[in-house]
Amino acid sequence: MGLCGSKTQSMPSQTTTVAAKSRTKPVNHDTIKSKQELRQKEKKDKKKKKERLKSTTAQVVQKKEGSKLTDTSDPSKDEVSPKEAARLAAEKRFQETNEKYNKGELGKKLAQERAKSHKTRLMEEAEKKHAERERENMLYD
Repeated sequence: MGLCGSKTQSMPSQTTTVAAKSRTKPVNHDTIKSKQELRQKEKKDKKKKKERLKSTTAQVVQKKEGSKLTDTSDPSKDEVSPKEAARLAAEKRFQETNEKYNKGELGKKLAQERAKSHKTRLMEEAEKKHAERERENMLYD
């Protein structure tokens, strides 16, 4: 008969089969503690190794900086990152096109118009409208 009295004997209960499969060995607390201690020791060892690596790399860098005896320039310092190189190339192209288009009178006028801010454009428009109103209101004798 199963755990519950309402079930019949011919139906096998799931709890009995699960209980039969889930039998385990008795837990030995000494082995659990020793495993935990081993894990803690491993973590400490890893931390120590990382600290050693950091200190050795710092020492290596310090040795390299102090070992320079000549004043030769390092070619790797002249190298520019790809991002920086793209920026410099774009600036150069922009300057070349500005020089090309600003040679004539019309180019100079266009450059002046581009240099104006929104506020200055509005101020010029207001001055023009004011001058037109003054001309219209002028009385001739």
